[in-house]
Amino acid sequence: MLKKSIVIFLLFFVLSNYSQEENLVDEDFPILPICNLIPENLQKKCFEESIQEHIEKYFIYPKTALDLRLQSVVNVFFEINENGEVNNITAKSNLVGVKFDSEEALLAANQLFENAAQDIVKKLPKMIPGKVNGEPSSFPFKLPITYRMPSDSDQSNEVFLLDSVEWAPLFPGCEDMNSDDSKTCFKEKVDKHFKKYLKFPKKAKDIVAAESIVFVEIIVENDGKIYDITILGPDVFRKETERVIKKLPSMEPGLNNDLPIAVSYTIPVIFKPN
Repeated sequence: MLKKSIVIFLLFFVLSNYSQEENLVDEDFPILPICNLIPENLQKKCFEESIQEHIEKYFIYPKTALDLRLQSVVNVFFEINENGEVNNITAKSNLVGVKFDSEEALLAANQLFENAAQDIVKKLPKMIPGKVNGEPSSFPFKLPITYRMPSDSDQSNEVFLLDSVEWAPLFPGCEDMNSDDSKTCFKEKVDKHFKKYLKFPKKAKDIVAAESIVFVEIIVENDGKIYDITILGPDVFRKETERVIKKLPSMEPGLNNDLPIAVSYTIPVIFKPN
C-alpha cells in the first residue's frame, strides 16, 4: 500500500534509466545535498524519500477548493538546471468528478490547484546538479500531485498496486471472475485492448527504424474511471499511447475489504514498425 505521490514518483527514475539506454549517454541524476552524504547506491532511494517528505511537509489543500469539495490531479512540470536550481515551473490541473458550465469558473477552479502545487515545487532546495557525459546539465521532471477530499475510509487517499489488491477493477466481461482471476482478466483485457487499437505513428516511421518502448501507468480511480495517466517515452509515441488509453471503458472499481479503491497498473507498451 503506497501513497499516490510515491507510486507516481518512482516512475521518474524509469524515465531516466530508459533515456540512458535509448541515447547511450552517461547520466548522473540531480542529488539533494542531504543525499550526497550517503553511499551512491542509496542516493536514489534517499532522493525519492526526501521529495516525498517535502511534498507532505508543504502540501496544503486550497481552502476554497476544500469548501467546494473540489478534487484534482495536478501535473507539475519543472527543471533542475545546471546550477541545481528549480526553474521553468508550470502546472496543469485536471479536475476530477465535476463539470462547470462556465469556462471562467473552470479556469478559476483549476488555478486554485495549480497555484498550490507550484508552491510545493518552488520550495524545493537547491540541489547538486545532474550531469550528462560529465557536464552539468538540466533535467526535466513531471510530478503529479493529487488533491482528493478526505473520507471516513483511510483507503480513500491511497493508491494500491494491482497485484496487491483483493479485487482488480472489473473490465466488461470479467464480472464472473473470482478474486485472483480478476487480476489476470484485467491484464489480459488491457493487453488485448492495446493490440486492437495501437498503431505505429506515421510520423515515427521516418525517424525510428527499430521497435520502441514507452512506460505507462494508469490509475483506475475508486469510481472505476481513469483520470490519471503517466506516459514516459518519446513524444510521438506518447500521443498514440494516450489515444489508446482514452478508449478504455469505464469499469467497476477495485476493492479491498469490500470498499472501492484506486488501483495503479504499470506496463511497457511496445511499438513495432509495420
